[in-house]
Amino acid sequence: MKKFLVLLLLSIGLASASGVMGPSNKAFDDNDIFNPEILKIDERKYLGTFVPNVRILLEDGSVEDLYSLIKEKPTILLLSYYTCEGTCPVRVDNLKKLIQKTSLKDKDFRVLNLSFDKRDTLETLREFKKLHGPFTYHWVFGIIDKKSIHELTESVGFKFFFVERDKTFVHPNVYIFLSPEGRITRYLYGVKPSERDIRIALAESTQNKISLNSVIDLAYLVCFTYDPSRSRYVVNPTLLFGGIGFSALGLVILFALLMNKFPKKEV
Repeated sequence: MKKFLVLLLLSIGLASASGVMGPSNKAFDDNDIFNPEILKIDERKYLGTFVPNVRILLEDGSVEDLYSLIKEKPTILLLSYYTCEGTCPVRVDNLKKLIQKTSLKDKDFRVLNLSFDKRDTLETLREFKKLHGPFTYHWVFGIIDKKSIHELTESVGFKFFFVERDKTFVHPNVYIFLSPEGRITRYLYGVKPSERDIRIALAESTQNKISLNSVIDLAYLVCFTYDPSRSRYVVNPTLLFGGIGFSALGLVILFALLMNKFPKKEV
């Protein structure tokens, strides 16, 4: 049954990891089959809303407010837990490698990795960083108390629960993008995001702040649109057909100019 559960979760892009969900949510039906619907995030309900300014315990033992950590920076929020042996470390590792190997390493943004497991401690946090580091300056790791876990996960629609028989948590695999003001701007699902999708999602989070370094990313916003069915950005069809129309018009004008320059000789 454990193998079946894991395969089912992977097939729908959801993770095996740690968490707790209220008893009113039925995870398994009468035939003991996992119900993935309970993990879906209703994006229409949460996009544009703000996350709570929870207090975060950092690796060095200091405490900071969430808003102070993301101030003036678009942020990728990762909800995971530090003792996970499933897809939590995969999500972290893939994003870490993507930042290190691409132009993302030169961009000014934050990756905030917070545990939703109330059992996590600074010791488990440090052990996780030791196993999966080193990390670039973009990354901040922290833990929050039980009340804050509930407030934060509820604010972004992130549902999770503990599967006792498998001794693991089940939760969505998702990268959550926040504006510098703490507003939810995008969800990207999966464990292996692309550089282009990350760049566009970060640009969406800071559309009101244009700089020389963000011009290309803002151009991406014009050329691509988010496809929720595939959780990725695709070429904007309006722009595509518009480009074809303008190209055709350009050819007609060019043909007319050539005809005027080289008029047909009379016989």
